[in-house]
Amino acid sequence: MTISGGRAVGTYRDRERRREIDKKIREHVAEQLQTVRGHLKRAMLDFSRKGKADLLLDLDHLSAQIQQMSDTIRYASYGYGGIFDLDKIREEEIQRLCSFDLYLKEEAEKLQGKSEEITPALSANDLRKKIHEAGMVVLSLQEKYRIRKDFMGRKA
Repeated sequence: MTISGGRAVGTYRDRERRREIDKKIREHVAEQLQTVRGHLKRAMLDFSRKGKADLLLDLDHLSAQIQQMSDTIRYASYGYGGIFDLDKIREEEIQRLCSFDLYLKEEAEKLQGKSEEITPALSANDLRKKIHEAGMVVLSLQEKYRIRKDFMGRKA
């Protein structure tokens, strides 16, 4: 079955399965971000105990950004009208969505690695650098998610 030059992909069941997969990937990424946030909270306690309170504000700001990103991803609207409509869906769009999801997952893993580098054993300058690097990953994640959201919400 061909629709307006593109291949129709599957049935109602396929569309619902894709929505569920999309939701599960987003939930997985959100959980990874919560793991990162938990690590940062533990690091903040260590910093506080070791008298390195000067960086707590930076860590708290980073933690808040991660919480916001996690909530944004986890509670994104479920339907995404444009891309999952049966008469509009095309294989290249599904591939692009998969690419977005893979990128989000990779960035969450990268952020986890960056957060694990934030330890009280580092000098103040090195800590600021590590916090900044983690913050840049969060900004990258936010931007890619915004692009993904625009793609998902557009009319095909």
